[in-house]
Amino acid sequence: MPIRVQSLACAALLALGAALASGATAQSGTAPSDKASHWPSKPVTLVIPYPPGGTSDIVGRQLADRLREELGQTIVVENKAGAATAIGATAVARAAKDGHTLLLSASSTFTVAPHLSDKLQYKFDDFAPVAPVSTTPFVLVVRKDFPARNLREFAAYAQVNPGKVNNATNGQGGLGHLLGELVATGLGVQLTQVHYKGAVPAAMDLIGGIVDSNVQALTNAVPNVNAGQYRALAVLSAERQPLLPQVPTFKELGYPQIVGDAWYAVFAPAGTPKPVLDKLGAAIRKITGSARFGAAMRKVGNQAQTGTPEQLRELTLQQSRRWGDLIRQHGIEAE
Repeated sequence: MPIRVQSLACAALLALGAALASGATAQSGTAPSDKASHWPSKPVTLVIPYPPGGTSDIVGRQLADRLREELGQTIVVENKAGAATAIGATAVARAAKDGHTLLLSASSTFTVAPHLSDKLQYKFDDFAPVAPVSTTPFVLVVRKDFPARNLREFAAYAQVNPGKVNNATNGQGGLGHLLGELVATGLGVQLTQVHYKGAVPAAMDLIGGIVDSNVQALTNAVPNVNAGQYRALAVLSAERQPLLPQVPTFKELGYPQIVGDAWYAVFAPAGTPKPVLDKLGAAIRKITGSARFGAAMRKVGNQAQTGTPEQLRELTLQQSRRWGDLIRQHGIEAE
């Protein structure tokens, strides 16, 4: 009889152990979906590494409004400007890896800045790509009384006047500067790059006739072109832009290498749970693929973009190689 009692006790213990193991396995198996289903559990902060009022701010706030609808949670837009986006990027890289702090990255954050400074407190591997949001096309504009009336005449004038065409940039080492060098290299001419602290002073001196040209974001250029303050010669996008349909692309004019734009995308801190990233990415792709968001972007001269984390990662790495090569070729340094 005592032996039988011991056997029954052992059997009971074995059964209890199996049940506990089964429960643990079930919990482990459902943990990822639980993480996604409970996220976001509090307000989500979208960090924009630029001051309020610019293109990135407009894009970020449009995205935040739609994410609020999709996720049913408050989205707080926080502008952390400075150090060529490094302040905002560093803050997100150091944030909790729970999907409640995100970065609306400018393309230059990962494709330009790392080639200009070895003192950045963040690196690309500190982030998990989530989804692209939009692109900002650029256009080559000239002062309204510039002798050249089209791109062919501009190239011819610059060739016979090497270094005498003053091209304004939005800042030394910025994307506008790199695009200006791209135009000069592609046309085979020498332009004198004149660096300003931002797009507004560069545009004002172009209007005033102090400088000759500027590679400018379409968002900023369209109102002044339409008002006759300066003229547009060619856009750097792969296709013509609806807001300036009469302006040809460099590509169609015989310069397929002169193509470039800025883009915005969402990144999370590396280590954020994949189910959370998947849920966030799906929400962003639904937004950016909608007619409503596309129309909102077109109003500010942008184009909505939809893509996967893998596509965003490849785009970032490819453009980093491209701009890194150009920076080294021209010996460009940060201001």
